[in-house]
Amino acid sequence: MKIRFVFWMTACVLAAVLLAAPAMAADAASLASKKVVVISGVSQASAPGIGYNLVYDGINEGFKAVGITPEYLWVELDTAGSDENKTKRADEIIAKARALKPDLIITLNDDALKFVGARIEDIPVVFTWIFGAPGQLGMPMDNVTGIIRASYAKDIWTIARKILNVKTVALMSKNSASMAGTRTTLQGRADILEKESGVRFKEMYLIDTFEQWEKQVKNFPEEFIYLADTSRIVKDGKELSRKELTAWTVENAKVPVIAASEVDVEAGALFSIVTSENAMGKMAAESAIDILKGAEPNQVYKMSKKGKLVINAKTAKKYKVEFPYDILSTAEKIYE
Repeated sequence: MKIRFVFWMTACVLAAVLLAAPAMAADAASLASKKVVVISGVSQASAPGIGYNLVYDGINEGFKAVGITPEYLWVELDTAGSDENKTKRADEIIAKARALKPDLIITLNDDALKFVGARIEDIPVVFTWIFGAPGQLGMPMDNVTGIIRASYAKDIWTIARKILNVKTVALMSKNSASMAGTRTTLQGRADILEKESGVRFKEMYLIDTFEQWEKQVKNFPEEFIYLADTSRIVKDGKELSRKELTAWTVENAKVPVIAASEVDVEAGALFSIVTSENAMGKMAAESAIDILKGAEPNQVYKMSKKGKLVINAKTAKKYKVEFPYDILSTAEKIYE
């Protein structure tokens, strides 16, 4: 009797698997046939220098499991100037995207969300790698969701206060819509950040040329420099690499230099707690896959995951700084 029961149960399970297999295969094939277009609010030439390729890697990895290969489009909005010019350029890229008949669009950076994603109402949109608040970029919209980049300014400044005994900070950055949004956010949260970290945010300098950058570094009024976006600073008509600019800044600044990105820590900034670009890309792909499977986009945005501490040991030696064990033991990367 027991043998007959076991045989019957085994047959039932096998039948269920056999019946489910074609349906699962059909679902996988259906998902693999979906088309996703990724639109970046910068040019294809400048994207690698800013770190967008790391986000792309995460997007590609996220979609690989379901057999989707995204198509990429770029539109230079940072240098477009007026909102009118940005809208014109956005119109062109929206037309190109629509011609590809996508099932979903992913946007990268603040301008791409504001001028592209927020102007598309009939296609699901997932945004990622934004620095400003979604409410400042045309949200909420029923067809749009996305990934919010966590800010680690409070945590970074708390460590700076502890190891450097500093009380004031100002940021330096390439001038862009994303960084202007960050400046507005920091201005609004200055009191809260000071209460939480013991450090007062004073200003964020938005800069285009090396001459402006050099002058600001050599006459820096606060107790430490916090680097934001170090890409695309122009010297003698040519863009400096992030490595070149950061290394020069650390060498010539009269105050300690800390950063918001791992690229800049590797190039010489003392330390940072960073958001993984790769993880932001993967999270965007995960949200997109959920929507392609039938989930409704909504305004419950996902927050990027816990940051990682990275330290430049050579710069620590230059500054004669010793990280306490409770901080040093949490570092995921130490650049020698």
